Amino acid sequence: MSKIYHYTKLSTAIEFILPSMRLRTNFLSKMNGPKENQKWNFGSINVPYETIYPELHSKLDKNLFHFKSMEKLGEEIKSKIQAICFSNSDEYQGYINEMMWAQYAENHMGICLEIDTELFLEENKEIEIFKFQNINYNPKKDDAWIFWNNNLSIEENIENYIKRNFESLFLSKSHYWEKEYEKRLLVMKNDYCYFKIKNSLTGIYYGLFTNHNYDIAIQQFINPNMTKIYKVYFEGNKLKRMERKTPQIK
Repeated sequence: MSKIYHYTKLSTAIEFILPSMRLRTNFLSKMNGPKENQKWNFGSINVPYETIYPELHSKLDKNLFHFKSMEKLGEEIKSKIQAICFSNSDEYQGYINEMMWAQYAENHMGICLEIDTELFLEENKEIEIFKFQNINYNPKKDDAWIFWNNNLSIEENIENYIKRNFESLFLSKSHYWEKEYEKRLLVMKNDYCYFKIKNSLTGIYYGLFTNHNYDIAIQQFINPNMTKIYKVYFEGNKLKRMERKTPQIK
């Protein structure tokens, strides 16, 4: 069975993820990639900016209005997608990714969640997932112009544009990020969405410096027959794991 891995801060896991047994999606603008963080704007044909953004049109001169309208439409496109990021590789087990520990799990003070992919999809089958696939680290040049259909609403035009260009918009990064082995789940919503992990969480990995005093805080939320707790250690120039036996809560 395939596994996906989600790295997170210890505080986030204890305060939010484990008590609810849910992972929350996030806005792209709150992620750490330069592509997601910068303002988006695209070349376009036949976009009636004066009709879409009349409040801007009444306040700005022609050149500034056009630039600000392109930027606002780009941000609307970005805001229509919510995402959760996982690490996934057929070649490497997800918990051994040293870079992910450093970048997303507080330099080994956080944890890594191991999730069974098939069980995860099964327990969240009521949620309409837009895409769930690996990031492309060798993307083609982005040349995604917006072609506006005046017979459709603003929402319909945006949705059609996303469906045509989702790979270049949301599933591509430069080769500098390729060691993340990222698999991204996308939902076409403009607000947070919560995915259950109660039946699919198979492992919790402590980093090299995760504080063991939080054992009870973590253990109280899991079924030990389903979810194992592991401690990673460094040996032979690589990360390895050992199962962590913790006293049962009475």
